[in-house]
Amino acid sequence: MNKIFIMSVLATSLSLGGCDKFKTQKDETVQASDAAWSCTNQEHLNDLQDFLKQEYLKEVEKSLRNSRHYQADEALLKTINDGLKFQIKNIRTITQDPKATSQLECEGQVVVNFPKGLQKRAENAYLEQHNDCEECDGEDYSSLNDYLEAREVALSIDNDLIKGNFKFDVLKTDKEGYTLSAEHQNAVIEAVAFVTTKAVQYEAYVNENAQIRVNQEHSSMQNAEQTELAQKAMDIRKKELEDDKKKVVDRLNQTWDRFSDEQKAQLQQDQSDWFEKRDVDCKVISQKRVYDMSESERETYQKQYEYWDDAMTAQNAQMQYDKCFTQRSNERIVYLNNVFN
Repeated sequence: MNKIFIMSVLATSLSLGGCDKFKTQKDETVQASDAAWSCTNQEHLNDLQDFLKQEYLKEVEKSLRNSRHYQADEALLKTINDGLKFQIKNIRTITQDPKATSQLECEGQVVVNFPKGLQKRAENAYLEQHNDCEECDGEDYSSLNDYLEAREVALSIDNDLIKGNFKFDVLKTDKEGYTLSAEHQNAVIEAVAFVTTKAVQYEAYVNENAQIRVNQEHSSMQNAEQTELAQKAMDIRKKELEDDKKKVVDRLNQTWDRFSDEQKAQLQQDQSDWFEKRDVDCKVISQKRVYDMSESERETYQKQYEYWDDAMTAQNAQMQYDKCFTQRSNERIVYLNNVFN
């Protein structure tokens, strides 16, 4: 629970000569004391409202300092700060018997007046900054009002006014007079400063998003160019591998045809086993992901893998299979030639 402490001076009676004069002075002192011992005492409320305003000015200055990479509209900031007012309204006393206690529990409504049109600017700024922003405070809320309603003290903004329930206590002390303490005032102050920060940094958010869009368009164009280049490189290599595969099949068949029927019969089972092993091995090898390969293992076309889509990834797997198929078939041709000789 956040508390603030504001000191206000308690009026004291003066002892003057004469019974009638003393009685009058005493009655005035009692009336003044009774008026001060109230949740609706205007001096207390003024102190509380002034305190909230001063703490708000500190908080908004800190907020802007912490987000100084966004340029603030200083003229608008001055207009807001000069005209912004905290008001405590609709006050009621919660304490059942004020005369029997030294602490009054009070409840009311805090109302913060913003310059006309500021709410719309702040709402637009919130949407600008929090659009696709992963690191922004309040990114889980679709609007500024949703964000404010989810605070520790639920607040709402409408017609350039921020409103919310507000509790405070009036404490009677022996030496200091009356002391005020407010519950959760930090939550209110931070929320008001948040709205102001968004409003005065609105143009910065707009400019940032415009630059982001330009960068995205440029990046998209570059990505499209690189993807096209990756596809061309892949297609060229694909044709080479398909040609190599076709040639090695012809050579393997020619090598096999050199054997006599008797030799073929003797080698038939071994040849069948080899066919199965080649196909299984090449299917396994084709599944190796390109980003798991070392730089030296990658072919030229594979160096563009960052620009591949799913179809190109599947195409690469087939190409890996064809490459393995050709390599293993060449090895088999060498083996068969050695057997023949």
